[in-house]
Amino acid sequence: MINTVKRERLDHELISKIEQIFSNTNKNFNMKFWNGESIKYSDKADFTLSFNDREEFNRLLMHPDIIAFAEAYMNKSFDIEGDIFSAIQLKEELENLEVSGKDKVSIFLKTASLPKLNMHTKEKDKENISHHYDISNDFYRLFLGPSMVYSCAYFRDENEDITTAEENKLDHICRKLRLKAGEKFLDVGCGWGSMIIWAAKHYGVEAHGVTISEEQYKYVCDRIKKEGIQDKCFVELKDYRDIEGNEVYDKIVSIGMFEHVGTKNLPEYFKIMNRLLKSDGLFLNHGITKSKNYKVAKDESEFIEKYIFPGGELNSISYVQDIMEQENFEVYDVECLREHYFKTLRCWVNNLQANKDMAIKAASELVYRTWLLYMTGCALNFKGGSISVYQVLLGKEQKMSGFNIPLTREYMYKDI
Repeated sequence: MINTVKRERLDHELISKIEQIFSNTNKNFNMKFWNGESIKYSDKADFTLSFNDREEFNRLLMHPDIIAFAEAYMNKSFDIEGDIFSAIQLKEELENLEVSGKDKVSIFLKTASLPKLNMHTKEKDKENISHHYDISNDFYRLFLGPSMVYSCAYFRDENEDITTAEENKLDHICRKLRLKAGEKFLDVGCGWGSMIIWAAKHYGVEAHGVTISEEQYKYVCDRIKKEGIQDKCFVELKDYRDIEGNEVYDKIVSIGMFEHVGTKNLPEYFKIMNRLLKSDGLFLNHGITKSKNYKVAKDESEFIEKYIFPGGELNSISYVQDIMEQENFEVYDVECLREHYFKTLRCWVNNLQANKDMAIKAASELVYRTWLLYMTGCALNFKGGSISVYQVLLGKEQKMSGFNIPLTREYMYKDI
C-alpha cells in the first residue's frame, strides 16, 4: 500500500489510476501534486514527479502516450526533480501496461529512429536542418562546450572531460584517414567547423567544409577568420548534392550528417562521395544506426519528427554497409562507439542542466525542456542498444590490385 499525505483529497478515480500505473515499478521515486499533496514510495528517492495541473494530469492518465507526456513536460505541466535519467528509465517498467483500452503507457521519451515521411529535396532538407541547428549558437555552446562538436566524443578513460574527449574524436578521425599536409580534405555537413579547423591546424591539409545551416555557416566563417587560417580552410553554404567535380579530394569525412540524407537517398549520397574521392583516397562515415530488429513506436517517431529532428532516418549498420559496397566502396574498418555516445550525452545533459537559466535566455524554456528530454532519452537508447553509432572507413574499389591501408590498426593510435 502506498504511503500518502492527505490522500483523501485526491478523488478515488485518480488514486486508482495512480496505483494501477505504478504498481509494478521499483518504487525509487515519489510524487507531488498541484495541491500540496504527495505520494511517497521511497525515503531515498532518485527523483520526484511533480504534477502542477490537475486537469492535465487527469487527461494524461486517461490518454497516455509519448507525445502527450513529452508535451506536458515541455509545457511545465509536470517537472522532474532529481535524476532525470532514472526518471526516463521508468518508461521501461510501464511499457506493457494498458489503460482504458488505449495504447501502451509510455510516460517518458525514448528516442530512436525517425519516420520516413519527408521528401528529401534540397529545399526540404535545408528547412529541416534549419529547424534542428539554427536555434541559437549560444544555446548549443552551453552544453557542447568550447569545442562546439555536436557528435559522439571519444573517451580514452572514464575521467576525461567532454572537451578533451571531443578533441580526441577529431584526432582519432584524422589518424584513421591518415591525413597529410597538402592533401585536399572535405567535411560534408561540417557543423560549426571543428573538424576542418582541427585538420587544417594540426595536419596541414587544405580543408573544405559544406553546410546548409545558415547559423553554422556564419559561425564557421567567423571562426576561420579568428584562427587566421583562411589560406588553408574554407566553408560553403552548399548542399552535398551541389558539390562539383570528379576525384577532387584525397580524404572525405561525414560526421553525424548521413542520418539527414534519407533512406532512399543513401545510394545517391554514397555515389557522390565516391565521385568526389580520388582513386587512392579514404572516406570516413561517422553516423548513428539502429538495431536491425528494433521497431520504433509510432508516437516516438511523431514526437521527434515534430519537435527535434524532422526528416531524419536511421538504418542498421548492415544495411548501410550493403549500400556502401553497392556504390563501389571497399570497407576497411568498422568501429562501434555506442558507449562513447552514452557518455557524451550524459555530459551534454549535465552541462545543459548546469546552465539552465542561460539556456532559457538563449532559446526558451520550451526549447530547454525539449532538448533535456530528447538527449536523456537518446542516452538511454544508446545504453540499451536500440541505437548505436559507427565509424566506417572506406576506400574506392581500386582499379589495380594492391592495398591502401597499413597491415594493422596501430597507425590509428600513434603519431604519423
